[in-house]
Amino acid sequence: MFRIKNLIIFFSILIFLNNCGYTPRYAKNKNVNFTIDIVEFSGDRDFNNFIKSKLKRYSKDDDVNKKNYKIKITTGYDKKISSKDSAGLTKEYELTIAVNFLIIAEGTEEKEITEKVTFKENFTMQKMSDSFEEQNYEKIIKENFSDIIIDRLIFYLYKI
Repeated sequence: MFRIKNLIIFFSILIFLNNCGYTPRYAKNKNVNFTIDIVEFSGDRDFNNFIKSKLKRYSKDDDVNKKNYKIKITTGYDKKISSKDSAGLTKEYELTIAVNFLIIAEGTEEKEITEKVTFKENFTMQKMSDSFEEQNYEKIIKENFSDIIIDRLIFYLYKI
């Protein structure tokens, strides 16, 4: 009896979740009227890898009516000591990421349009006692920065 009740609950939850209209956040957006072709990367390697993986869903497809943007990406990552305690030991770090996008628009009837866009983000991070945990936390912050910057870039490309 208990097993049948669990199966009924499981299947009812499965049916409701299947029909609720949920779509994954990072699913390929089919309503996008442009494609992105990454020409060049320079700067922080970890951050560039995060950006490359997030822009992969906007890569070329078979539709010739879409605008094609070629992008050169330059990233700069800086980790500075923000504050120290009375003994001179580091208490906080200030993490700064600056990303320069050189956007070359193709697929338009007129000549190519070249624009330069810069996005900058800051975060203050507390120093941790475990350096391994601190490095992992810093990597998570970089990944979050890449999400924010890619969202801002996509919004900018929509406006063009």
